[in-house]
Amino acid sequence: MQAIERARPVGAPWFRPAAGIPIGSMIEALRAGDRWAEGSRFVKRDAGRWVWMGELGAEHGPRALVIKGRPRRALDALPDRHAIKQSIGARRLRAAGIPTSDPVALLDVSAAGGARERWLVLSALPGESLAHVCKRGGDTPGLARRAGALVRTLSDAGLFNRDHKASNVIVSPGGELGVIDTVAIRAGSGDEKRRRMLLAMCKELSGIGAMPRLAQLWRCLAAASRTPKADWRTIAAMLRDAGDTTPRVSPV
Repeated sequence: MQAIERARPVGAPWFRPAAGIPIGSMIEALRAGDRWAEGSRFVKRDAGRWVWMGELGAEHGPRALVIKGRPRRALDALPDRHAIKQSIGARRLRAAGIPTSDPVALLDVSAAGGARERWLVLSALPGESLAHVCKRGGDTPGLARRAGALVRTLSDAGLFNRDHKASNVIVSPGGELGVIDTVAIRAGSGDEKRRRMLLAMCKELSGIGAMPRLAQLWRCLAAASRTPKADWRTIAAMLRDAGDTTPRVSPV
């Protein structure tokens, strides 16, 4: 991560940063440019947008952070809808008892070389993505049931994640599941929405060559639904109709 020249917090309606690290201390650490711990890295870059993950050493102690950056535009004078949705989605998940990545700050940044960017800073949720776990063959019967139970918890709480990909589900070191990238969290439930969340996980895992065995899929479905056979028939048909599910940007 390059050092930045200037950064200022941006206010946005309904954007509620989580308490924790003082913003001024964090900005000073970001400006220093050498406060990131070993292993901090870009985890995604796509068309000028990027995601950075790492541990930042600030005045009040190290903090595991995720930063989502993009170029600033003229429309940034308007409320930042992406940040607002991220904040609202995180609060909805917390209310449902689901671990998530909380907003820390929204920053307008002038980087070295004159680049002007908007940074959304989030607390990092410890662990690795379900996509990574499945890719390395670490999926177990217990994990399959917990993945299904997560979908059931969301649905029972009246919530629907339009982007419920395996790469957005985090497996903590203790095996608990959480959800990141909360922009797509919406109010809503029902069979169709539950199946869409299950399908999103299956499509991504299929696209990266990490589809679990049928027995694991069945355990997941049984934990997610009161009608697993009907769900599987629908999801299997939708997978067949989806064609090539290879993601444009690999999550692993």
